[in-house]
Amino acid sequence: MATLSLDTIDIHSTDLYVSRGYPFAEWDLLRREAPVFWYEREGIDPFHAVTRHADILTVSKHSDVFVNSRRLRLQDRVDDERQRRSIEARIAARGWDPSEPSDFILMDDPRHRDFRLLIAKRFTPAALRSLERHFAELSRQFASELDRELAAAAGRGEVCDFVKGFAEKLPLAAIGEMMGLPPGDWRRLKQLTNVMIGAPEPSFFLPGEDRNAGVARAVEEMTEYMVRLIQDREARGPQGDDLSTQLIHAKLHGERLTEQQLQGFLFVVLAAGNETTQNAISGGVHALLQNPAQRDLLCRHPELVVSAAEEILRWTSPVLQFARTAVRDFELAGVKIAAGEDVGMWYPSANRDEAVFDDPYVFDITRDPNRHLAFGGYGAHFCLGANLARWELRAALRALIPVLPKMELAGNAERVPNLHVSAIHRLPVRAAA
Repeated sequence: MATLSLDTIDIHSTDLYVSRGYPFAEWDLLRREAPVFWYEREGIDPFHAVTRHADILTVSKHSDVFVNSRRLRLQDRVDDERQRRSIEARIAARGWDPSEPSDFILMDDPRHRDFRLLIAKRFTPAALRSLERHFAELSRQFASELDRELAAAAGRGEVCDFVKGFAEKLPLAAIGEMMGLPPGDWRRLKQLTNVMIGAPEPSFFLPGEDRNAGVARAVEEMTEYMVRLIQDREARGPQGDDLSTQLIHAKLHGERLTEQQLQGFLFVVLAAGNETTQNAISGGVHALLQNPAQRDLLCRHPELVVSAAEEILRWTSPVLQFARTAVRDFELAGVKIAAGEDVGMWYPSANRDEAVFDDPYVFDITRDPNRHLAFGGYGAHFCLGANLARWELRAALRALIPVLPKMELAGNAERVPNLHVSAIHRLPVRAAA
């Protein structure tokens, strides 16, 4: 194996994430030798790679200097161009405003804050506490289904996919119910989202259809679905208590949101409430099965669910990175970042930072304190759904406690080739011998 060096490291090629997983050795090198590193490689626009916990917090807290509205996520130029063309075609086809951001995450304060506040109360601990029992019931139902599936597969000499068999079900049901979407629509919406982020969905593509055409068709179907949803909620009136009704009838500075703004907002809620939590559940079970002593500790002491969930979030780091653009010169860790230059914040690296975590490469469900940055740091763009993800993950772990000792890994985790959420799309498991 070649010796790692700053000149040759690769932290952006998605095929490597699929084949090797997260590049922890490369991030370790960057934290040691160049924690704010000008990363210039073929196929991706250059950026300052920020890999230390403290420096990511600094960027996150200075949202007046580092803005979202210019470059939100790092991806290669091919995906940049595909996304740009898709957005432009969609705007032109529907006569939308080309100056309007695709969604509120691409906005900066104060406008970003105004949009967040439209639904922020639905994601507070107090609001989610009322859903805790329901999440527990759903999780027990899905865990029972998984238990039966494992036993049936064992009888046939087969393995199960934990993602399809459990991990995707609770996030999909939770956000689907919160948005008031018919259960019969959830799986198709999940499939459309998977196509858009590059997760394998071979049954979606038509014969001879390439990825660009398939993604364009998925985007159009999702757009049409949201159009019908908006029309339905407008016809029903503002009485419903689901998130969709609340958004569609909300007013910002006395004005209802446009169809264009609603499209972006509704899709972000659907996708963000889905992919990252699914990834945390899959990655968490993967970690527990790889660390049987920790699995057994959790099974003996279910009261550790809260700290176990936090360690899983640190360990899995479901979101790889976000980008920001400096609007004025700024010195970070002794490095001058010039106005107009981009930074990329690598959260899995921050969550293995030796300056913050004792034995960061040890999976420890009793870890305390656990100041991880699994939800994108802090500041203006702290993840709106962080509490929802925590509640779901805890419910999933409690329900899985009777099943975990009966289950073992049956192969490697398979990841989505996506540089923002390199989610586990398949995790083969089987009944324990």
